Amino acid sequence: MTTPPPSLIRRATPDEAPFLHALTGRSTLHWGYEPAFLDWEPQALAVSADLVAENPFFVLEEAGRITGYYGLTGAPPEMSLDKLFVEPDLIGTGRGKRLWHHAIATARDLGVTTLTWWSDPNAAPYYRAMGGIWEREEPTDRAGWNLHVFRYPIGGGGARGTGNGEPGDGEPGDGEPGNGEPGNGTM
Repeated sequence: MTTPPPSLIRRATPDEAPFLHALTGRSTLHWGYEPAFLDWEPQALAVSADLVAENPFFVLEEAGRITGYYGLTGAPPEMSLDKLFVEPDLIGTGRGKRLWHHAIATARDLGVTTLTWWSDPNAAPYYRAMGGIWEREEPTDRAGWNLHVFRYPIGGGGARGTGNGEPGDGEPGDGEPGNGEPGNGTM
């Protein structure tokens, strides 16, 4: 039995934006899109230093390697899950789920009551499995490719920090915040 590498979820820094932008591209191409897909709606995939500096963006770091991240935008009581991406070789290993639960805990701690997002069609089943409520499909100018719009009501509210610098209520022994434990991200 192998021991998982040491890991933590921490606030992203603006100087990590180029790496996060590249990770977004790698993760997106995992789903079989041609490289030109990344040029179709570049702003939807862009991660800039300003975006990271001005919004709650968090990275999952394992043994010094950033393996995934998410970002929230907007302001309470309703915010958007702007991005949630995992390195392609780690999709389906629980990292996305861990980031999801951290995002929900972060949103709750910020006083968010509803989280909304627009999803790539490949990620829609993941978000349904995470409890996201599918609202509708939004047509795009790319033939046969529609965005899926989701929302997630967040109960409770108010800070429930663990005292370790991460939001959420934590679970003993696993170092994860939030309420539990794959995935690719939003667009």
